[in-house]
Amino acid sequence: MSTPEQTQKKTEPTREASNGRLSQLWNDYLPYWFVAPMVVVMVLITFFPGAYDLYLSVIAEPTVNIFEAEFVGLSNYRTAFSRGGVIHSFGITITVVASALLLESLLGFFLAALVSGVDSSRMKSFYRVLFIVPMAVAPVSLATIGRIMLNNEIGVIPYLIEAATPFSAPVFLSEIPLLTVILLDTWNWTPFMFIIFYAGLSSVPKTLIEASKVDGAPLWRRYIHIIIPYMKPVVFVAVLIRMIDLFRTFGVVYGLTQGGPGTATQLVSINIYEQMFINNAPGVAAAIAIIYLVFVVAIANIVIAKVGFEGVWD
Repeated sequence: MSTPEQTQKKTEPTREASNGRLSQLWNDYLPYWFVAPMVVVMVLITFFPGAYDLYLSVIAEPTVNIFEAEFVGLSNYRTAFSRGGVIHSFGITITVVASALLLESLLGFFLAALVSGVDSSRMKSFYRVLFIVPMAVAPVSLATIGRIMLNNEIGVIPYLIEAATPFSAPVFLSEIPLLTVILLDTWNWTPFMFIIFYAGLSSVPKTLIEASKVDGAPLWRRYIHIIIPYMKPVVFVAVLIRMIDLFRTFGVVYGLTQGGPGTATQLVSINIYEQMFINNAPGVAAAIAIIYLVFVVAIANIVIAKVGFEGVWD
């Protein structure tokens, strides 16, 4: 019979070998171990809700036991297109996204170019802080402040229009609600585009700009032929991120107009909310959400395919 000391001597090499294998396994797959928690979180907050949303879109009503729900196929999708106002809300959303994205991109680039041209570093810092301030306002707060400032009886904006111009101020939230929503979102998120474009302009090599000045190229040619082509990756990423974020717009528009008057500013996100919580039609709301997801993913992939990520990761 072996003594306890002999048994311990036999088990020690086994433990060392096991620990060595574990250490080797940890070192070999170290990047995957660090990524694993984020993957788990993404599955829990993205794929599981998405699968449940798809499930809701093909049943009549949700039940405690998911296996007892009545399967209705594409009935909710037909209802969404026939009585859910999907086409109208998609048109409103595309209008808001395209208009706001264009205005924010142009204004953001213009402000970035102006600040880049300032010689004083102190003034540059002042303008950077000044232009970033609107982005710090929360959507609900922005909507509340906007309703007060645009009010024709107590609002400062109608007062300034009537005091400084010969025109009477329009009733913003009832006569031009869609334009009001676009302008308010532009004011709120132009700083985001300004930050990215300013960083891109700061990365343009000064030697290229100085060489173009020596060659006698005017300012507009320097931007068209040197600066903007060099900034193409930055512009592409900024526009793509902001476009996807615009498709998610809800808080500001709902707080400002609640999708009204009527359905004049009913974005797809507001339509989904109303179908779910006002019309008590979770199946229709889920169907609209699935259609919207497919639409946004398709648009994003088309943009990526046409423009591409070439040069973005360089």
